[in-house]
Amino acid sequence: MRLTSTAMALCLCAISPLSLADSGPSPGFYVGAFGGTGASIATSLQQRGAVLINERISLPIHAKGSTESSTRVGLGGAQLGYEWGAKALGDAWSVRPALELEGIYIGKHSPTGVMPVRPQALGTQYVTVPTQAGLLLANAILTFDTPYSDKFSPYLGLGAGVARVSIKRADSFNPMEPGINHFNSDPDASDTAFAVQLRAGFKMHLNKQLQLFTEYRYLSINSTRYTFGATDYPGLHLPTKDWRVDMGRQKYNLFVAGLHYRF
Repeated sequence: MRLTSTAMALCLCAISPLSLADSGPSPGFYVGAFGGTGASIATSLQQRGAVLINERISLPIHAKGSTESSTRVGLGGAQLGYEWGAKALGDAWSVRPALELEGIYIGKHSPTGVMPVRPQALGTQYVTVPTQAGLLLANAILTFDTPYSDKFSPYLGLGAGVARVSIKRADSFNPMEPGINHFNSDPDASDTAFAVQLRAGFKMHLNKQLQLFTEYRYLSINSTRYTFGATDYPGLHLPTKDWRVDMGRQKYNLFVAGLHYRF
């Protein structure tokens, strides 16, 4: 009898990690939706162009600086993913790997760059770039089952993909020339860039099909370049060439919450 009890205890100890792993969601496909808020981090900004003095002579203009330290943003998105079954890590821990395809929309936010002009006699250029972005990312996710809770699971993620960044109604203002938007003939431009993100959060298992999740994301979009129209104010301002604006790496601190439905 004592031998039987000992054997049963050993068996229970051996299968306890597997029991924990099986208590989580079943492997399979899932869809998700999420929303959140956050802030963009300051980045470099520069404007290049030239004022046309006459048909032969032009004055090169180069304004360079950075945007303000933080601009609030809102975002939303959707996911389609597949999660595999739990892989035991030992000591009652296990991990569930998953792959996701994710679409994100970052709503309009309007950072302003403060940029001293060269030549210095022309003062300072204040460039406002109302920006929005759409991203398509592929993510690798690791969700951990722990011995501490069968309702909450921490997870980590890494994603990479492409971002389409659009600027609408950009404004380039110099206090020495009140009422003049130097991009007035065409204040809209777009560019495409590589993007990466890091994710860390928690999932709450409501049942076998539904999960709530909340997470922090660090998102980075590579530097982008835009071409805006020439300054066109006949009789008020000398004509110019088109303006080129270079924006440095765009970085965001984001906080999101959402819901997964598993098939």
